[in-house]
Amino acid sequence: MQVRAEQIEEHLRHTLAPVYLISGDEPLQVMETADAIRKAAAMKGFSERDVFTVDAQFDWGALYDAAGALSLFSDKKLLDVRMPTCKAGQSGTKALQHYLDYLPPDKILLIQSGRLDKACKSAAWVKKVEQAGVLVQVWDLSPAQTLAWIARRMKQAGLQPDTEAVRYLTERVEGNLLAAVQEIGKLVLLYGNRPLTAANIMAVVADNSRFSVFDLAEAILSQDTRRIRHIMLVLQEEDTATPLLVWALADLLRQLYMGCENVRNNASNQALLMRMPKTRQNLFLTALRRMVAADWNHLFDLAARLDQHSKGVGQDVSRHPQRLWDEMLELALLLGGRELAV
Repeated sequence: MQVRAEQIEEHLRHTLAPVYLISGDEPLQVMETADAIRKAAAMKGFSERDVFTVDAQFDWGALYDAAGALSLFSDKKLLDVRMPTCKAGQSGTKALQHYLDYLPPDKILLIQSGRLDKACKSAAWVKKVEQAGVLVQVWDLSPAQTLAWIARRMKQAGLQPDTEAVRYLTERVEGNLLAAVQEIGKLVLLYGNRPLTAANIMAVVADNSRFSVFDLAEAILSQDTRRIRHIMLVLQEEDTATPLLVWALADLLRQLYMGCENVRNNASNQALLMRMPKTRQNLFLTALRRMVAADWNHLFDLAARLDQHSKGVGQDVSRHPQRLWDEMLELALLLGGRELAV
C-alpha cells in the first residue's frame, strides 16, 4: 500500500507493517517519516537496530545474514537500510526480493532511498514492498503547500504569527524545510508565544549578522581560534541576542555528542550529516575524531549554566554582560578543542 508522508503518524497508530520504503529528495520529510517509523517500532518491542549504508562497495550478503540472525538482547530488530538512489543493482535486487519473499516475523525492514524513477517504480522488489508493506513517496511541496506547512509548524512550536509573518518566512527559506525548522527554533527562543509579525522575523532572519551565528559552528569545527574570537567579537558588537547564540552552541554540542556516541557504538552518522550543509560534513567528521574523549559532563554543565545565565537566572549569575560573553567564548573554544587562554 501507499501512504503519504503526512499520513504516516495516523497509519502507525493503527498498524505496523513488516517493511517500509521511503523515497524522495526532500530530506526533512524523509527523516521525520523514518523517525516516526523507528519510534513506533521501538514501542512495539523492536528495540534493536542495524543500520546499513549502501554504497558501491556494500555487501548485500549482510542483509541475508541480518534477516536470519537471532537477536542477542531482544526478540525483535529493525533493519535500517539507507540507499542514495533507488537503484539496488543486481545483487541488491536479488537480496531485497529474497527478503520480501521470506519476511522474518521478528524483523522490520526500513528502506530509505532517493526519488523513485520510472524504472524503479516498475522494479519487482518495489512492487513487493507495496504488496507486503508500505511505500511512502515524499514529494517537494508546492509554494502553497510550503506556506501551509510552515504556518502549521510555527503554531505547533507555540508561535503566534500573523499572515504576513508566515508569508515572509516562507519566501525567505525558499522551500528549504530544514532551514525553516532552524529559523522557527530561533524565533521560539526570541519571541516565545508572543504575537509575531513580519517585522519581527526580518530583524532576526534578514539581518546578515545573524548568519554569523552559524558561521561560528564552522569556525569551531575547523579549530580556527582566531576566527572564533573574531566572530564572537562581531556578534557582541552587533548586540546579537545571547539566547540565540547559546542555542547555536548547545545545538552543536548535542550534534558532536551524538556523533561521538555513534562512533563508539559503530553506528552510522548519516542521519546527522543529512541535517547539515555539505560544506560542514567533512569538518564535522574530523571534529568527531578529536572530541571522542571529550569531558561531556563538563561541556553539558557549561551549556546548561549558559542557558540560565543568558536568561538572567541560575547559580553564580553575573549582572555584568561581559561575563556571559566570556562564558560563551569559553564553550566555543572548548568545542573547538582549545582552552580559553589560548
